[in-house]
Amino acid sequence: MEIKRLPQNLINQIAAGEVVERPSSALKELIENSLDANATQIDILADNGGKNLISVADNGIGIQKEQIPLAVERHATSKLSDNSLHKIKYLGFRGEALPSIAAVSELNLQSKYIESNQAWSLDIIAGDFNDVYPSSLETGTKVSIKNLFFATPARLKFLKSSQVEKSYCHQVILKMALVNPYTGFNFKADGRELLNIKPENKSDESYLNRIKTLMGSNFSNEAIKIENLKQITGSKFAKIHGFIGLPTLNKSNYNQQHLFINGRSVQDRNLSGAIRSAYRDTLPKGRFPVFCLFIEVPSDFIDVNVHPGKTEVRFQDNALIRSLLVGSISRELNSNFFQTTSEISREALDRFSKDEIFNNTNDNVLNYNKGIKQTFFNNFEVKPLKKLLKQDEFENKSIQTIENKSFPLGAALGQFNKNYIISQNSNGIVIIDQHAAHERLTLEKMKFAQRNKSIERQILLLPEVINLEPVPLEVIKENIELLADIGFIIEPFGEGAVVVREIPALLGDVDIKQIIIDLGDDLSASGLPSSYLAKIDLILGNIACHRSVRSGRNLNEFEMNQLLREMEKTPNSGQCNHGRPTSISLSLKDIEKLFNRT
Repeated sequence: MEIKRLPQNLINQIAAGEVVERPSSALKELIENSLDANATQIDILADNGGKNLISVADNGIGIQKEQIPLAVERHATSKLSDNSLHKIKYLGFRGEALPSIAAVSELNLQSKYIESNQAWSLDIIAGDFNDVYPSSLETGTKVSIKNLFFATPARLKFLKSSQVEKSYCHQVILKMALVNPYTGFNFKADGRELLNIKPENKSDESYLNRIKTLMGSNFSNEAIKIENLKQITGSKFAKIHGFIGLPTLNKSNYNQQHLFINGRSVQDRNLSGAIRSAYRDTLPKGRFPVFCLFIEVPSDFIDVNVHPGKTEVRFQDNALIRSLLVGSISRELNSNFFQTTSEISREALDRFSKDEIFNNTNDNVLNYNKGIKQTFFNNFEVKPLKKLLKQDEFENKSIQTIENKSFPLGAALGQFNKNYIISQNSNGIVIIDQHAAHERLTLEKMKFAQRNKSIERQILLLPEVINLEPVPLEVIKENIELLADIGFIIEPFGEGAVVVREIPALLGDVDIKQIIIDLGDDLSASGLPSSYLAKIDLILGNIACHRSVRSGRNLNEFEMNQLLREMEKTPNSGQCNHGRPTSISLSLKDIEKLFNRT
């Protein structure tokens, strides 16, 4: 079989298959070129999901007339002045994008150099082009791509529907807009304007304002600010800034996760895993955190030339960046102890419709709407309670209540359905799930004791012999050393059983047999993660659930207020060990809205 050189047009088409996967890939490359040209406004058009037309026009510095033909030649670029890949400061640098796109489409490039009075244009069809000719473009550069992949029908056949491809293009623009707040973006698809945002003024709030515009006020109003740096060497630092969502503001997919490295949107499993591990046991299973984070490192600390689409990067010290991410996020999450997103409160309020609330008549008499089904109270028998108090007791109680109201979670008013604590603070009322809250408090105490090697053990007067099924038995035996690290001294005991000799003192009076049986069943069903810390968290979370205040248990006023005060100083107390919220806040304003008083 004879070896022969491929023709140049075929080489370009092969390269296009790597660089230009779909219309959104071509769009990304064009927007990067505009940003590299210092554009402050980028206008984008797309038709039929980008298959028929993609147009990107900017107000950047433009390209000189004699340089325009070079712009569509392979590996011709103005962004590697020192012919080195060690310090890449631009989004584009390979000189592959335009020639690759031009090889599989009909491309028109118009540009007016900032110091020139005349604009020029060049047409390229499937890689072939003639001379440049005058253009009427007034400023910057405009690139139009028609009939993408017409020269490679196989690639065109495997594209998704126009609606899906349009959504991919939209996502690319959103990501570019997030990381470039000082640039305006206008996006029209099939004649309809989908996005029109102006450049932000340079200020400390620039990124937050852009995030609010693109990710919504639900996230931006309650996002936790991240700002930190870590020394690399000498005067070089890795910096992180941006915003993360509260654990209770989680999603079912990755769509609201944005990570940028030196201005690039990247998809890195290691970094995404690091962020997920920073949230640890505060998220429900199968849910994902929301974040928009920007990492900046020296250009010689990073290699961006590892993926055709430039969506992956490599660091000289990956552990340093992972540590920066996990440390920064964990610190801020721990400092926002009991906070939960107001989205949960809004969901609660949405469950009340105006027709299901009492009407306030002119005579200030509350009457039910006739014929309206009352869905909130109809299953509960509510009776007034009367308790006589001495005058001094009443005064002391009032003083204590007023003092407690000044705390974020307020003063306990009572217990509802033997599971929910109703409290009042200065803003309104708070509903607390007593079991979920105490479950988190117990877990954090056990984690603290384990980290500080201060777990106290309690020797059982009568060791507990526990018979287990074969699979749970093997799981417990395999993790005897791990269980010893958190206070359990367990030994094999004959065939099909183990004996428990010591337990963590923090557990107190609990059903040891049931804890070990449930632990064996849960771990054999779900498996253990590979990380030691993740294993510890999983086991402690399972155990803490048994130690917690159970639903259906009556609490007195002192116990309820004590639980609230502990929540206010315990890390991650806004959600239980399974990621569910522990409290819901309803402001006075929200409550008055329900009764049409505002």
